[in-house]
Amino acid sequence: MNTSPGLLAGDEVNISLKLAANTSLYLTDRSATKVHPMPNPQTMAKNNYQIELGEKTNLEFICEPIILFTDAALEQRIDIKIHSTARLCLSEIIVPGRLARGEYYQFRHYYNRLQITSLSGELYVTDAMYLEGKLNPFTESSLFAAKPILASLIIILPEVDLKLLSQQLEDLEKANCPDLVVASSILPHNKGLLMRGLGDSTRVLKKYLEYALNSVRSLSDRSCLPYIPK
Repeated sequence: MNTSPGLLAGDEVNISLKLAANTSLYLTDRSATKVHPMPNPQTMAKNNYQIELGEKTNLEFICEPIILFTDAALEQRIDIKIHSTARLCLSEIIVPGRLARGEYYQFRHYYNRLQITSLSGELYVTDAMYLEGKLNPFTESSLFAAKPILASLIIILPEVDLKLLSQQLEDLEKANCPDLVVASSILPHNKGLLMRGLGDSTRVLKKYLEYALNSVRSLSDRSCLPYIPK
């Protein structure tokens, strides 16, 4: 639990997490992460996650939204080592400003680098996102202007029908989230699934992620702790 008011210029948060064999964990934040103004262009905040999942473990890491205030800059790195029998659900929601105040894409930048490998070093997936704020040329496009909030979900599931899961995740009528834009892609060598979503409400995106997580659980022979939406 982080009891700070959010991330300030120069802050660096380092989190190390290791799940021993046959353990399950549902992990989230106590509230949204607020990335505060950093008017000095030489400053930023950093998040670093080091995660290791042992044999037959199950991690559901469902993060609360990251809110990027005016002049905020955040760089994040997530390194995950995972056993071939382990399961992972990792989600993220990016809110490009305090939208209720009319603060929209006024941050400086957001960067996220994710890498998932086996315990022996085999690469499962690497993903990088660099999101411009003030200098972003696409903020006035019909897509981003109408649906400025971004969501991502990474799923690693051994011995599961990923095509069926992909179909379920893209069934917005079943999810009761018709106003979202969602697409999913199966990772190389059928290691898992990547989902991206766009919406205009954190509430609806969190509702969708609840649906996605329940879909994953329905295709698994075991689940973790119950998901309690806020």
